[in-house]
Formats: sequence, C-alpha cells, structure tokens
Amino acid sequence: MTDIAAQGGAAGTGRALNHVELVYRPGERALAGRVFELLGCRPQDRGGTYLTSFVEPSESDFVNNTVYCSEVTPEQWRLECALTDALAAEGPVAATALAYLERLRREPQRSTHFGIRVHDREAYDDVLESVREAGAHDPELAGRIQLSAVFAPGDPGSLTDTMIQAFVHTDVVAAGLLVLGQHFELQYHF
Repeated sequence: MTDIAAQGGAAGTGRALNHVELVYRPGERALAGRVFELLGCRPQDRGGTYLTSFVEPSESDFVNNTVYCSEVTPEQWRLECALTDALAAEGPVAATALAYLERLRREPQRSTHFGIRVHDREAYDDVLESVREAGAHDPELAGRIQLSAVFAPGDPGSLTDTMIQAFVHTDVVAAGLLVLGQHFELQYHF
C-alpha cells in the first residue's frame, strides 16, 4: 500500500489534491517540461493536449499528485499579447502591474502559488542550485526562471523554525496569466 493510500489519500477514503492545471505559451511545451524537471518533477509527454509532470518522480499515477500543462487557448494568448503591450507602454496599467509584480517578488508568500515538499535535503539544495544556474545561464531560461526568495529558520519572513521555503518564479508556465508569471514554493522540513 502506498503512503497516500495508508493516509486515506487519493487511493483511500480521504481527500487529496489530485492535480494542478497550468498553461504555457505557443511552442513552449518542451520548455515547460524543462521547468518541471528543474523543480524536481518528472515530466512525461504522451502527446495530446496535456503535458503531465509527476510531482514525485518515482510515481506514475496520471490522475493524482500531478501537474498538467497545456498550450494557452487562442483567446488567452490574444489577452496575454494585449497585456504585454500595455505593460511595455507607460501608463496606469503598466505602473499598477509593475508595482504589483515588485511586491510579489519581495513577498512571494503573498502570491498565488502552490507548494512542493522535497524530503531529501541534498535533492532540495540541488533543485535550488539548478534553478539558479538555469535562470542565470541557460539560453532559453535565463531571465525567465529565478529564485525570488529563500526563507530559512530565523530569517526575516520565515514562518517557522522547522522548514526552509524557497520561492521560484517563472513566466514559462502559469496557473493564470503568463504575463504575471507563477510562483512555486519548494519546502524542506527538518
């Protein structure tokens, strides 16, 4: 019996979060998969509408503990392009959006995000280093993925002395508007 079933999760009688649905830009399906690899997930592309990433890489259950990702609809893409143009121009929409994004980069805990717990400290540190490296040097991801903040016990903004929280921001995938980007929280519990 899996740990999830033993705890009354997806295969048991309790409730569990079974998936999160995200979107990516036209033509960036493979890049979306690379982002999930950087986060320590295991993407699997079986074709069709959805790219599936397993939050726990050793699992293969396509309907639980997964992140699905699909290309934005044409309607969302037109909205994304219009918003990108508005943010590039000077004016009240750009000023308001930039202030909003700056606040979320300073306080990522206040952003729309979801968390992934990593149980092994070495694997956790490896994920953070991979994100830093890709955000700085990867030709396709430089400037498109970065650590917004890391909160260790005792740091300002830390919620507890029992875990480290690292917030990764990217505009490659999002559970809403790509132009605003998406935060992922990576947790290591002591």
